[in-house]
Amino acid sequence: MQIRPSTLPDFEDGVFTSTVKDFIYFKRSCGLKYEDSAEYVLRQVCHQLNRFSVDRPALTQEMVFKIIEKRPNESYATQSRRISYVRELSKYMGDKGYPTYIYPEQSIRKEEKTFVPYIFTNEEIQNIFLIVDSLPTIRRYPYYHLVYPVLIRILYSCGLRVSEALMLKIKHYNASDETILIEKSKNRSRIVPLSQSMAVVLSRYLANRFGVNSDPERYVFEAHDGNYYSRHTVLRMVRNIYKKAGIPTDIAIHHPNVHSFRHNHAVTAMEKMQMNGMDLYCMLPLLSSFLGHKGIRETERYLRLSQFRLAEIAEASQRSTSYVIPEVSCGEE
Repeated sequence: MQIRPSTLPDFEDGVFTSTVKDFIYFKRSCGLKYEDSAEYVLRQVCHQLNRFSVDRPALTQEMVFKIIEKRPNESYATQSRRISYVRELSKYMGDKGYPTYIYPEQSIRKEEKTFVPYIFTNEEIQNIFLIVDSLPTIRRYPYYHLVYPVLIRILYSCGLRVSEALMLKIKHYNASDETILIEKSKNRSRIVPLSQSMAVVLSRYLANRFGVNSDPERYVFEAHDGNYYSRHTVLRMVRNIYKKAGIPTDIAIHHPNVHSFRHNHAVTAMEKMQMNGMDLYCMLPLLSSFLGHKGIRETERYLRLSQFRLAEIAEASQRSTSYVIPEVSCGEE
């Protein structure tokens, strides 16, 4: 299990720092990623813990409640994620013999899932591509203007999770059949076909940046230190791109994020299959497999994204299933 040495040294010194870092190393040694978002949350938790006036690592109930309390404008999902990490840290510290309080699982608030992902208009997508294609060269980051036009296009055209795109290596791209291998992803490995235009863009990028006989183990989106681009670096960049493209990013509930490219891909693929007359029962398993979901239920969540497209999907569903379940009149039970 590779541990990215460039990230953990960023933790500030303090009473809890060594313990939190050991906890992250432990989780990674167990095969869990605990990178990017997990590390970001735990770095914040560590910062808060180091503010308490204690001379050794210990978690009291008061400390835990202070750390997990809901912040202004924070969603319950984000708070629940932090609670989960704090609970795991508490368990780890308890196993190591430190005095600790474990927040009870049954006390975690279960928020009703009302999230509706953002769907870009054609104009917004065109603006995004105009922005990334006109990025200036920066001496400190010489490949910055080359990376993002390709990264954004591969997220949009392939529906990848951002972590899947960032962890792509040169060896994962098969130029002969225009596919990429998503290896050891969230649920399982899979092969994703590229459009012809995307394959041309990716091949040109790899040739310009790495040359013909490049090391197949190098990351496609390699950072200056030889590692892959940080997820949080990409999130910040994507947010700036949205702003420059005139896309609102400050709406409390319904705003785009980097995962919106994946949502857009799911809806677009569904629409194309629907236009081609494909049966709904055939669409969902295919789309689910393509996106790397565990099952159809995950994919269905993606397909309630857009209110203005809901009627079309419902109509297609009605055509496919109307003969299965008969209508019931108002007086029937």
